[in-house]
Amino acid sequence: MTNSRITSLILIILLAGCIPKSDNVEVLQAHSESYAVYLYTELDNDQPAEADNYLKALLDWKMKHDHKSLSFEQSEANTGQIDVDEDQLPALVVKKDGKVIELISGDSGSEHIMNRLESSISLTSKNS
Repeated sequence: MTNSRITSLILIILLAGCIPKSDNVEVLQAHSESYAVYLYTELDNDQPAEADNYLKALLDWKMKHDHKSLSFEQSEANTGQIDVDEDQLPALVVKKDGKVIELISGDSGSEHIMNRLESSISLTSKNS
C-alpha cells in the first residue's frame, strides 16, 4: 500500500513537470470606439531595447495624431490569455471591432513599428 502511494506521488510529480507553465506578461492597452491597441511585453525582459522601440512608436503615434481621449492602461495577463505566443514578444496587436487587423512582433525599429501602426489605423479610419 505504501509503495502504491509513493508510485502515485511520483507519477503526479512527473506529470506536473510536463504541464507547460505560463508566465505573466505586461499589457499596455488603449481603446477607442472601433479599435483597440495592445502592447504585450515580458515582465522580466532580458532585452528592454526591443520593448522600448514599441513604447516609443506608440508614444510618437499618439503625439502625432493628438489622441487626447486615448489613454493607455497598464496591466498584467497570463500568456494563456493573450493571442500571441511567448516567443513573439514584444508584440503590438491592433484590433478593429474585436478582430486582429495588425500584428507586429519581435525585434523591430520604432520607425518600422510606427509605419505599420499608421497604415493599420489609417485603414481603420477609412473603413469607419
